[in-house]
Amino acid sequence: MSPVAGFRLENRDGSGTEAALAEALVLQQSTKIREEFMENLTVYIDSRSEVFRREGASVDVSGVYVPEENAVYIRSDRDPARADEVFVQQVGYRVYHTMGFGESKAFAALAENPGTYLARITAPPGEEREAAIFAEAFMLYHTSPAVLKKYAPEVHTYMDLLAKNGGDRAAVDDLFLHYQPE
Repeated sequence: MSPVAGFRLENRDGSGTEAALAEALVLQQSTKIREEFMENLTVYIDSRSEVFRREGASVDVSGVYVPEENAVYIRSDRDPARADEVFVQQVGYRVYHTMGFGESKAFAALAENPGTYLARITAPPGEEREAAIFAEAFMLYHTSPAVLKKYAPEVHTYMDLLAKNGGDRAAVDDLFLHYQPE
């Protein structure tokens, strides 16, 4: 267990290659995300967790955010080289749900026509499409910003304002609505 940047990481999958890779990628990526987005979050690398077998959960899912636990679960037995992306995407779900972005009229408008790349996003069972688009955009902003900027420039601008100014939804919305490109 290691406390890093406002969250706890527990590797329950052991010291095998996949688990070690997933753990290293999560730790590396955590340094690129604002601490307030991960505050008091617990991240479990736990491929055998019951959360992956719950009713409605997709069998091919690599990560899950569980709001009741304020925890992210990541499977290291499923494409561990993408653990960083899975981690950031699940943090995106957390930000969306805990910081009020579901109430954002600005993001809701962006999600209606998010661009070709994000338009293909489908929400996992029990999740709303807007949250899935937000989480995917959050992940892309942190792992592949050029892709997000190319295929969804307005969404990139919104995520940029969020990343640079913090998680106050009203402030981010106001900045976005009054944004003037330099």
